[in-house]
Amino acid sequence: MRNIFSPIKKLINTEFVNKIDISDVTFSVFDTETTGLNYNSGDKIISVSGVKVQNFQIDTEGKLDEFCDPMIEITPENEQIHHISNRMVRGKPNIYDLESKFRGFFKRSVLVAHNVKFDCNFLISNLSHTKLESRIREAVKLDTVLFSAGVYPDLKSYELSALCDELNITHHDQLRHSSLGDSIITARLFIHLLKKSKAQNIKEILNISKFGQKVLLNKTINN
Repeated sequence: MRNIFSPIKKLINTEFVNKIDISDVTFSVFDTETTGLNYNSGDKIISVSGVKVQNFQIDTEGKLDEFCDPMIEITPENEQIHHISNRMVRGKPNIYDLESKFRGFFKRSVLVAHNVKFDCNFLISNLSHTKLESRIREAVKLDTVLFSAGVYPDLKSYELSALCDELNITHHDQLRHSSLGDSIITARLFIHLLKKSKAQNIKEILNISKFGQKVLLNKTINN
């Protein structure tokens, strides 16, 4: 396959993603697990995982799957959600030690996650003043919550497991609320949405997400 990234070097902009054949774009589908939900209150990332999607296929050979020591305690309540204990992360590299590895995984790709703003805000906060912070801020991002709402505007729930059940996407073979398991499930959902868009001859997938944002806003207003 020709190297479509050579003329654009490091950055992939929105116009490029909307115009290029989607089968030629590399997507980094990822997920994080954290000590809590509020990075502004000092919550930290404890796990980052991801897989690549290209040409409607998941590439797990180059997967990312890392624990990192948050240097703070994981509460029992949060451990019940993601099943990551203090023992599992103690002594692991801190997130700054992993910054270059994360940056290598994300380079020259569109970032995809289920509620991508949450994961990106944690990476930006936890890795402030690094090259990865700049990379995350500048990157084209795609939220599978909004993408799903744009393709399927009449669904009642856009929670990841509910979406997979509704759309007959396999997910019970992966551990939910683990960063790797959720990355793989999100990648399967993402491929389903890409194929659905292609079947409907819709090429500008970022515009579908903008429509999905309006769908969710209308649902919030009307409920």
